[in-house]
Amino acid sequence: MTMNLSWLDDFRPQIEGGKVKVFAVTSKDRMKLPALAGVPTLAEGGLADFSVTVWHGLYAPRNTPAPVLSKLNEALRGALKDPELIKRQEALGITVVSDARVEPAAHKKFVEGEVARWAKVIRAAGAYAD
Repeated sequence: MTMNLSWLDDFRPQIEGGKVKVFAVTSKDRMKLPALAGVPTLAEGGLADFSVTVWHGLYAPRNTPAPVLSKLNEALRGALKDPELIKRQEALGITVVSDARVEPAAHKKFVEGEVARWAKVIRAAGAYAD
């Protein structure tokens, strides 16, 4: 698994050198990256319960046989426990999710919550994709 976070490498020297001022992060918790460790969250700044993060999911076609889904989920859970993967993700400011959140039913519930959450924002803004 590779992730291109070159944008962070591009900005890190400017942040650390004080050329770019970071006012807040959108995650629920402060970031662990040294360049952003002291930066407050928007929730800390007064936007109660504010949290916007990037997340990923692993999907399979509808009607994929249960044993196949089970095997994929087992492999995913194993990969997400790999100490080297966790170390690399944390170095990029990424938090690896818990086993419970990796379960298909829990992920489905999470995605449904995200859809409902952002649908409210989109309706309130009156903005729609064509």
